[in-house]
Amino acid sequence: MSIISWNCQGLGNLQTVRALEKVVNKEEPDIVFLMETKVDKKEWIDKVKERCKLKHGVFVPSNGNSGGLALFWKDGVTIDVQSFAYEHIDAWIDGGSGIGWWHFTGFYGSPEMDRRSKSWAKLKFLKNSSSLPWLVIGDFNEIIGLSEKEGGCLRPKRQMELFLEVINFCALRDLGFVGPKFTWLYQQRDGFQIREQLARALVSLDWMNLFPRATLYHLSSSVSDHFPLSLHLKNRPCKRSKRRLFRFESMWLKVARCEEVVKEAWEERELLGLDGAILNCLDRCKAELLRWKNEEFNNVGAKVVDL
Repeated sequence: MSIISWNCQGLGNLQTVRALEKVVNKEEPDIVFLMETKVDKKEWIDKVKERCKLKHGVFVPSNGNSGGLALFWKDGVTIDVQSFAYEHIDAWIDGGSGIGWWHFTGFYGSPEMDRRSKSWAKLKFLKNSSSLPWLVIGDFNEIIGLSEKEGGCLRPKRQMELFLEVINFCALRDLGFVGPKFTWLYQQRDGFQIREQLARALVSLDWMNLFPRATLYHLSSSVSDHFPLSLHLKNRPCKRSKRRLFRFESMWLKVARCEEVVKEAWEERELLGLDGAILNCLDRCKAELLRWKNEEFNNVGAKVVDL
């Protein structure tokens, strides 16, 4: 099973609908969760669903030119929708023999700060609505640490702490990802950019135990400043290849930024208070060091060979 989650920024635009079709055709998801559809007519949403070759769905109309949610799914997927509103679509999904029912929430955190507390209250309420293994996926419009933001003003510490408190209250943990680090890009005409990781998948421990090989991919988009997520509950088939071991290079220590990368990654995972905290911190440090290495040294080994 696989799931697409995307803050599509307007399905009334045919270019966006075509982009969605392209993602669906490539990823072949069983379930698609869409945010900011900016559509208030069910007839149009039904047409989009048909173009994506998906049989079933539920729709939350937009409020004027903002908001709007949709959840589509394939024939053969059993979904029991529990509730829906401006910021969420909540459902139970039958995983079949050996898996059973699990709890799905497509979530959209309010982009308005004065309404953010209501979003977090809703997430806490949904946590208490079921004891099933739980997946929450969507655009939370918030980050959990400064390492998830580049450019623009610093995010207030308390604002991030409130998000972390909700994650901990709900006994959720970040699933991690493969692909580009940031899921939102704002670019001004002068080229100045702000990039943030606003979209993610949060899961309960028992959900992780049900799907230990689940992998979240950050995709790219040419029509929205928000990038789609593609969650595969089993690893994608790929060509067999030797797995490259992670090796810490002593020359990294000569660059002051190396220590900052490790410190930021470690503190970010510590704040989440996850089980197996040390392993989580080590995994995050490894991922951030690899990204930093690619940016800082730009494949220095290949350059040496060329010389």
